[in-house]
Amino acid sequence: MNVPIRMLGVATTIFWILLAAFIAIAAYSVKDLNFNLGEPEFAAAPNGDLILSLPLHIDNRGYYSLKEFHLSTVFSDAEGAEISRANTFVPVIPHGEDITVIHNVTLSPTSLLEKGEQYLFNDNDLNVSVTAGLNFAELLPAEISTNFTFPWGAPFYNFALGEPSLSQVSSTRATVTFPMSFENHAAFDIAGNIRMELYDSMNSLLSESQTIVNVPQRAGYNRNVEFSVPLSASLLSAAQSGHCDVYFDIGVIQYGPLVIPYG
Repeated sequence: MNVPIRMLGVATTIFWILLAAFIAIAAYSVKDLNFNLGEPEFAAAPNGDLILSLPLHIDNRGYYSLKEFHLSTVFSDAEGAEISRANTFVPVIPHGEDITVIHNVTLSPTSLLEKGEQYLFNDNDLNVSVTAGLNFAELLPAEISTNFTFPWGAPFYNFALGEPSLSQVSSTRATVTFPMSFENHAAFDIAGNIRMELYDSMNSLLSESQTIVNVPQRAGYNRNVEFSVPLSASLLSAAQSGHCDVYFDIGVIQYGPLVIPYG
């Protein structure tokens, strides 16, 4: 009876030694595992949402396959309100293989603007919570979490209308000109139009104007906006002050009116 018990003890010891060696080799193989984050890219979905694609390059040079790789991200605003949540899952990454995983995050401009027009006109930092995990050799589950900020660039950063100027073009018509300027700090190009309504101090609509804009990312815009108005002494007096209602439509974003007083 003692011999089988001793044999069982020896077998158990050998098993634990082999298991420890197996885990050590698996852990050692981690040093041959390389992760690299590629350049994020923005694209517009048909429904107007922005798709942020984060390419993750995984080079598994270790001795074992990686199982159940998962990556989740949660975007939130400065107050902690959730803006977007995304998950990516890869069942297996075989040893010796180099793959690229695309993690897609959907950001809704409409949802951002509901939280405040500052996302349209001011740069902001979005809070991002990231959780990633995988299983080494089916024995070593591992998971890490971290937090960082993601810079959101405003597409109409520092939007402004300068002081208007008036010039007579005929005996019955005059032109009111406003300098308009902004910078596109967004990670995407702007292509759309800006519609403006000109009101006098009596809140009467004088004229409308529409400007087509095409501004690459990280570029500035500085043009004049012109309004054709009927020429009369009473109108010229009333037009010395008032306000402009500005409406923005660039496909992924529609917003307005932004009320800007003048005079």
